[in-house]
Amino acid sequence: MKLPANPFLSTTKGETASFASSFRLFRRLLSLNNTVLEKIGRMEGALAGEYVFDRKFLSEAVAELNELVREVVSCLGSLTNNRYLVLYDCYEEIAGKLSGLALEYAGPYDRSLTLAYPLLNSDFEELVGGKNAVLSEIRNRLHLRTPDGFAITAAAYRGFMEANGLFAAIDSISAGTASSRDRSAAISRLIDQARFPEVLVAAVKDGLKELLNRAGGPAPLAVRSSGLGEDAETRSFAGQFHSVLAVRPELSSVLEAYRAVITSRFSVAALEYLGPAATSRDLPMAAGVQPMIQGRIAGVTYSRVPESPEKNQLLITALRGSAHDLVSGRRQAERFVLSRLWPFTPLSSELVVEEDFPSTRKALDMLPSGLRRGSATLTPKELAKLAEQALLLEKTFGEAQDIEWALADEPVILQSRALSLPAKPPPRPGELAAELAAATPLMSGKGQVAQLGIAAGRVVHVDQNTDPEQFPVGAIAVARFPSPQLSPIVWRAAAMITEIGGPTGHLATIAREYRTPALFGTGEAINLLAEGAEVTVDVENKQVYQGIIEGLVRLHAAEQDDYRASQELRILRRILRWVAPITLSDPTSRDFKAENCRTFHDILRFAHEKAIDALIHFHADRSGSQEELSRSVRLPIPLKLRVIDLGSGLRPEAPATGAISMEMLNSRPLNAILHGFLKDDQGGREPAPLGLRDILAGISKPLALLTGPAYPGDNLGIIAEHYCNLCLRLGYHLNVVDAYMSPDPDNNYIYFRFAGGMAEKAKREWRARLISAILSGLYFKVERKGDLVIAKARNLDIPRMERVLVRLGELISFTRQLDVRMRDEAAIEEFFQRFLVSIKQEQDGGEG
Repeated sequence: MKLPANPFLSTTKGETASFASSFRLFRRLLSLNNTVLEKIGRMEGALAGEYVFDRKFLSEAVAELNELVREVVSCLGSLTNNRYLVLYDCYEEIAGKLSGLALEYAGPYDRSLTLAYPLLNSDFEELVGGKNAVLSEIRNRLHLRTPDGFAITAAAYRGFMEANGLFAAIDSISAGTASSRDRSAAISRLIDQARFPEVLVAAVKDGLKELLNRAGGPAPLAVRSSGLGEDAETRSFAGQFHSVLAVRPELSSVLEAYRAVITSRFSVAALEYLGPAATSRDLPMAAGVQPMIQGRIAGVTYSRVPESPEKNQLLITALRGSAHDLVSGRRQAERFVLSRLWPFTPLSSELVVEEDFPSTRKALDMLPSGLRRGSATLTPKELAKLAEQALLLEKTFGEAQDIEWALADEPVILQSRALSLPAKPPPRPGELAAELAAATPLMSGKGQVAQLGIAAGRVVHVDQNTDPEQFPVGAIAVARFPSPQLSPIVWRAAAMITEIGGPTGHLATIAREYRTPALFGTGEAINLLAEGAEVTVDVENKQVYQGIIEGLVRLHAAEQDDYRASQELRILRRILRWVAPITLSDPTSRDFKAENCRTFHDILRFAHEKAIDALIHFHADRSGSQEELSRSVRLPIPLKLRVIDLGSGLRPEAPATGAISMEMLNSRPLNAILHGFLKDDQGGREPAPLGLRDILAGISKPLALLTGPAYPGDNLGIIAEHYCNLCLRLGYHLNVVDAYMSPDPDNNYIYFRFAGGMAEKAKREWRARLISAILSGLYFKVERKGDLVIAKARNLDIPRMERVLVRLGELISFTRQLDVRMRDEAAIEEFFQRFLVSIKQEQDGGEG
């Protein structure tokens, strides 16, 4: 919905807010951000079954979220002079969808007769049936391989039945006293004589044309049943409905195959399975039209072994040929039992010897398949890949999965549904207590709970540069920072542990979305949890144990998970689709744009990043009026510094006018930086003299790097009690520090920029490399472009913030002399070690 005028245009073009009002906007945006994340966390808690809720909760939650996120966008607009107006359009689109979902509106596709798989996800189950919805979810959200296709919807089924008067006619037959076989035959004759409405024929024709275009041309098709309620946990209808294989890619063939699928809804087995109380309107029959998958091997994976679900094992069955032979039971399949823990160690196997092996050949000769007689159907690598996919699907759908697949060059998932298992017996309390008493805790009582749960696996240390595809599924991810760029890893991990961060941050929301047990802000997980070690994580009790605690694993597996059952939960899941996921995880990406925001979480992420960026640079391009607003600070070194107070940056007893002493500064970030700067007794010296060669080399540097952001002559700090934006020009170097610290670590950040220097190019780059190495050890993510260094640290609590800022002050002072003192590349290590020695006492009292 578009408004006649954008209400976010609260300031006229060219109007510039004062420093204080900009800072107030920034703080308001942070407060709104936290409030929204807390509400998202509450909704995700409801989804996880932490408490009961009703329709009123859903409608109120959506109304509150819409209003809060609207104000987030408004604050960003005012802070950036409406630079991101397109964000308002994104907000309006998402807010409209959420309002519709809260009112149970099915959406714009509820009357569609066909829907292409690229449009679908599991939220469309009531339109296209479980099979179509699940396959589309796997394909579009999880990006695993499934067949492409299109759905012939439940609306098409109802239209076909109503156009031919079949509902009343079938119910009349069903009410009779004939046998199930006679009733089924009579209904089949009615459906055979029925005509397809022209509108349905046209829709199928269009869907088929688009599918074949995406497939690159004609191909044999499969037309599969996808009844609404089929594959449900209570009644699976396994094998009850018909799928037609090897269908010619022609409209008439597809329609006749679809007719056969509809007819199977009233087969003898289905009628008896449903019982006499069912009517023809129950269980509407949708269908899926897909290209046939030609695999060399077919199989089924059970994410838990059905005979012993309490064990941490999974089962894979496979045979050479088609999946139809396997699921129909016509041929014997090979069985592989694997551990559910990465690297998915094979525990046992039952192999099938080829029956047609010629007696004239030796036992170890090659078969036409390329394998030897008696060789396993699947390689260890293929088994591990199938196990990995099974755990991902189980995690996504919240319950054990029965997965049908075909293997060509890699597995293609043909179907995934809930695996019906007997109740899992929990461990006896005495046995579990004894096992825990004998266990060795590696970490105890540390951190904050982001998502409850128990997990076991091998520890893998990760950071923003870790390739998610290389992260082993089911491992325990341990990171320093809860960076949103770790989102893909959270999905693959059995549990997530961070040293920094809290339960309201972006990554915590991702952990709740994927139901990944998560413990954030532990302080020292990387040192305590060694790479490759097997551990068991109990988030609720904030315990990490050495080794696999089988009792805890069994306890977690025994918990009943019925969160998907009610209609309210279905609606909540759909609402959270537009609220919780985050797709804009990397601010440095070209795609990090306002128009690419797909969810409210994306809007929060974008607004948070751009608000920090605006605050970092909001004093740039200002006029010399800063001189009138600033106060000179008397320091014990020959450094000219002026400050602009945004509020509470000076102590109450500070004089109203004139210069102020350093003791009158009330800005915690600035005080920490100056404390570090003044610790080095060399800090007050002028830069070491430059030779003519260094000066001539520096002349070629771009003017922008030498000047940096505009500000009046002296060094300038814009300060508040918890904020500092400091520009220091020390000789030929420009240092910019922007830092905000608050009791909530998820709001906190430090931005550092180092540029300039008049030494020759090699020396400047050596200096930049040294600075980058030091910053990388101080929680910073560092980018270096030649001799320009840009570093950011986030999510630090106040004690860490202050320690890092002190060291940053030391670093600024220490590096002033480096241009002319670093004679060769080997000097980098020498100066690096010298700096580390200079902060050793600080490390002994804090964290390195």
